Amino acid sequence: MIKPVAKAANGYADMKPIILNNILESIPVGLLVINPDGEIVTSNDAASEILGYSCRMFEGKGWGDLFLEDSRNEAFNQVILDVIQERKVNLHRRVSYVQPNGNRLRLSITGSFLHEDEQIAGIVLILHDVTELQMLHDREKRVLKEKHRLERERAEGLMRLAMAISHQIRNPIMSIGGFAKRTLDKIDQNASVVPYLKNILSDAERLETIVKVVNDYTQITAAEPVNVSLSTMIEEEVSRLQTKTIELSKRVDWSLNFSAVLFSVDPALFRRAIYEVLLNALEFLDGDEGSVRIFLSEEQNGLVMEIVDNGIGISGKDLPYVFDPFFTTKAVGVGMGLSLVRRIIGEHGGEVRIDSKPGKGTSVIMKLPDHLPVAI
Repeated sequence: MIKPVAKAANGYADMKPIILNNILESIPVGLLVINPDGEIVTSNDAASEILGYSCRMFEGKGWGDLFLEDSRNEAFNQVILDVIQERKVNLHRRVSYVQPNGNRLRLSITGSFLHEDEQIAGIVLILHDVTELQMLHDREKRVLKEKHRLERERAEGLMRLAMAISHQIRNPIMSIGGFAKRTLDKIDQNASVVPYLKNILSDAERLETIVKVVNDYTQITAAEPVNVSLSTMIEEEVSRLQTKTIELSKRVDWSLNFSAVLFSVDPALFRRAIYEVLLNALEFLDGDEGSVRIFLSEEQNGLVMEIVDNGIGISGKDLPYVFDPFFTTKAVGVGMGLSLVRRIIGEHGGEVRIDSKPGKGTSVIMKLPDHLPVAI
């Protein structure tokens, strides 16, 4: 009974090199194993293809002779040097690499120092060609950058127009309102012209409000981000809105779904954006009560904040225009709130999207890219 088992075990031992070779050739990434003398002792065809050499020509040759003298691949060589000198494990970097034929690639490299019984055994390199992925990422960044450029140009054009209009109408509005008030104070309050004067004064005050809102919009400065606690900021703005809730005679169930994180934003600007979105949700609740849920989540390239209400929603014909200045469906309002939010998020390099269904509620999604949150 023992002999067949031993025979099978020996047979398995004979198959080990074949199994190992098949594993090396089946994995979709390149593999290099370099011994302490700098000699490449193991490689696979994927490594040869990625690095631009004939299949299996690496083995028995020194990596320094093959790569070190090529000044175009300093970053690639530095990965190997850092693993050797610092005895790194799972050192991961993305570097550029130029093949012998001049073809330029973007490689993801993971290098690990190997040791056995406190003796240097060598290093292993895992190579992944991410050139196409990097090109897609770069293309997305260019598209997003161009989108932000166009939006900034549009915002700047709007600001110049708004500043010109507010400058031209500010003084006439103040004069009209002032004269109307003085006349109203001097005449008999039972006179037939009193209602007309009151209408003139009321409309002048409304125009003054519009001019002030436009001035506020045009005076938004460039964002100066610092690390702040977004959770604390949101909680403070919710608390601030409790007074507004009482004024509007509404009952709101606030739901906060996030962990405490630090994130790089301009505190004053971002606080204002949060307030405007929350105020909008509050004013569009259906009836005297409703719910507002706030979600904060990390992404690979940034952070997403979503504010969801169960209010009356936005009709399909109005949804394309909600970010346009002065567009509003409120009986009383200027219509600059969401324009302001979009401008502020744009100043942070992010974007805002609104999803809404009439009678179901509205979701405002704000994405902030390229900043790494730090756990508190």
